[in-house]
Amino acid sequence: MNCQAVLMRMIALLGIVSLAFLAGCGAGTSQSLNNPASAPVVTPVPAPPSAGAGNFTAVGNLTTARANHTATLLPDGKVLITGGFGDNSQPLASAELYDPSTHKFTSISNMSTSRAWHTAILLANGKVLITGGVQDNSSTFLVSAEIYDPAIGTFAATGNMILGGRVRSTLLPDGRVFIFEDGNVAEIYDPASGTFALTSAYTSSTVLVDTATLLPDGRVLVAGCAAQCSVGTTEVYDSHTGMFSATGPRQAWDTISTATLLINGTVLFVEGNDSALPDDAEVYDPTSGVFAHIGFTSDVHEYSAAARLPDGTVLIAGGQVAGGNGNPSAELYVPATSMFNSAGNMVTGRHGHTATLLPDGTVLLAGGYSIWPAPTTSAEIYKPKATH
Repeated sequence: MNCQAVLMRMIALLGIVSLAFLAGCGAGTSQSLNNPASAPVVTPVPAPPSAGAGNFTAVGNLTTARANHTATLLPDGKVLITGGFGDNSQPLASAELYDPSTHKFTSISNMSTSRAWHTAILLANGKVLITGGVQDNSSTFLVSAEIYDPAIGTFAATGNMILGGRVRSTLLPDGRVFIFEDGNVAEIYDPASGTFALTSAYTSSTVLVDTATLLPDGRVLVAGCAAQCSVGTTEVYDSHTGMFSATGPRQAWDTISTATLLINGTVLFVEGNDSALPDDAEVYDPTSGVFAHIGFTSDVHEYSAAARLPDGTVLIAGGQVAGGNGNPSAELYVPATSMFNSAGNMVTGRHGHTATLLPDGTVLLAGGYSIWPAPTTSAEIYKPKATH
């Protein structure tokens, strides 16, 4: 277990006590800081951009160094980047926009609350729901949530979560948001009322979350660990019945770095608990409920980021190497062969970063940890061969 894994699991386990208390007391109180909006700042773009190995090219830097943040593609093609851990491992309230047409990052107004390990989900109305996370680098879990409105470029509070904390979210087919949380139950956010409601209980007790993936049939596959992370857990949430059911189990028991829905409806998992060894890879079939171990990545990709490309292949980029620094290695998973092929090296090694598929088929990789424990401002673009 490495630097970031130890930190994440310690924070999550400490938070279970707080979550149980909040569940008994009902909705928690808001922890908003009401930070003032910051003046817009635009970072210069290197001209011309420097090219890295393979298909990666450096672009303009983030306005703020950050890791474990969110990056959300907006309807206009820009990318909203929020929060994350900044210098001295302190969560950030700052936010910025990336414009693919100029390769520039521009700071925008702050969120109402500083947060990291939160989620940001694009709603059907084009706004972005930001939920949960931590407010410091210990176990201060957030129940607050807010909405970003691209039309006016500001954040506004919405109803409080009931439990909150370290979460994973996905948009349901009916426009509501499913929020997978550490503890015993999940939450559902209703954009029409701006309120949160608890789901039924998980089939496993005291779950620590890793991923939540919307399946083609509208169910949600959730994965993490249980029994103080002595075993893995995989369940499926049915939004029609509001119930969880066990599925799987996974063939490997490791921390899940990425879970990516493939074009054929199966889900690719890349999993690793050792920053010196390649990661396990599994594919989940929702029809049979079975996980199949398909082998290993070629390199270390713990705490990597993934994006499914338009041709159906999956880019797996970065990861944490021994000592906590970022790995520049990237690979492409090819579903037709179940093989991982080299995609070259990123310009900057990183983990705890984001990978966002842009409208032109390229991928924005931003922030993360390059030299542990300081986050980086660097960002780069991956261009598949077809987009050159």
